[in-house]
Amino acid sequence: MKQPTKNTMSKRVIAIIITAVAVIAIAAGVALAVHRHHATSQLTEAKTACAQAADRLRVAQNTYNALINGDEYKSAVKITAKQVEDSKVVTALAKDSGDEAPKMVACNVDDKTALERNTGLIDKNTTWYETHTKTIDTDVKNVVKARDAKTLKDTQAALVKKITDAKKLYDASNGKVKDNKTRDALKKQLDTAGKLKDGKDVKKIKDAQTGLDKAMKTVNNSVKAKQDADKKAAEEQARKEAEAQAAAQANAQAQQQYVAPQQSYTPTYTAPQYTAPAAPQYTAPQQTTPQYTAPQQTAPKPAAPAAPSTGGNTGGGPVSGGHGCGSLCTSAPTDTYDR
Repeated sequence: MKQPTKNTMSKRVIAIIITAVAVIAIAAGVALAVHRHHATSQLTEAKTACAQAADRLRVAQNTYNALINGDEYKSAVKITAKQVEDSKVVTALAKDSGDEAPKMVACNVDDKTALERNTGLIDKNTTWYETHTKTIDTDVKNVVKARDAKTLKDTQAALVKKITDAKKLYDASNGKVKDNKTRDALKKQLDTAGKLKDGKDVKKIKDAQTGLDKAMKTVNNSVKAKQDADKKAAEEQARKEAEAQAAAQANAQAQQQYVAPQQSYTPTYTAPQYTAPAAPQYTAPQQTTPQYTAPQQTAPKPAAPAAPSTGGNTGGGPVSGGHGCGSLCTSAPTDTYDR
C-alpha cells in the first residue's frame, strides 16, 4: 500500500479546513438569517399589535364623539339645577364632561420596543374613552331622568291647580252664561283631566290642561257675552224709561203751561164783565122801552101808562081829550140817562 505523501496530506487538511470554514460560514449565515427573520417577524408583530390597538382606540373615540355630539347630550348639558329634583346629577355631568381627553399616540415607528410602548399607551387611551363614554352616557340619562321627573311633578301640580280653577269657574258661571253648552264642554274637560292628574304621560297631562284652558276661555267669553247682553238690555230699558219719563214730564209741563194762563186770565177777563164799568154797557141797552121803568119810579098812576099799550096807537097823541103821558113820557128818559 502506497503511503500518502506530505504534500497530499497538506492538501487534505486544507480541504478539511476550507470545508469547516464553509460550514461555519453557512451556519453563521443561517443563524444570522434566522435572527434577522425573527427580528423582522417580531417587528411585524409589534406593528400589527399597535395597528390593532389603534383601531380599537379609533372605535372608542368615534363612540365617545358620537355621544358628546348627539342631541341627547347637548340637551342634557343645557339642563340647569333648577330643572331637576336632584342637582347632583347636573354637577356630575359637568365634571365628567370637563375631563381632558388623552393625547394621541402613533404607530409610525420601526422599533419593536417603541411600538410596544405606544401600543400600551394606545390601549390606555382606549380604556379612557370607553370608560368616559359609559360614565357620561350614565350622567346624561340621570340628568334627563331627573329633569323628566320634575317636569312630570310640575305638570301634575299645574293640572291639579287648573282643575281647581276650572271647578270654581264651572260653579260660579251657573246661570251666568249666554250659552250653557259652554259649561257642558267645561264639565267634560274636567272629567277627562281628573282621570289624568295622576298619570305619567306628560304630553297627555299637558293636553288635558290645554283642553281646560280652552274650555274655560269659552265659558268666560260666554259669561262676558251675557253680561254685555244684560247691560245692553238694561241700558235699553233705562233709555225707554228715561224717554217715558221725559215724555211724561213734557206732557205735565205742557198741561201746566196750558192751565196756568186760564187761571191767570179768568180773573182779568171776568172782572170787566161784572164790575161797574160793565153795567152801563149791558143794563142800559136792555132798557129799550123807558115807558116801563121811568113811570114806575116817578108816578104812582097805573092807569095813565096803560092806555098806550092797549090802544095799539103807535102815534104820539093820547086817546082821551089830551090826557096821556104828558110831560112824564118825555121826562122819564131824561131822568134815567141823567142818572
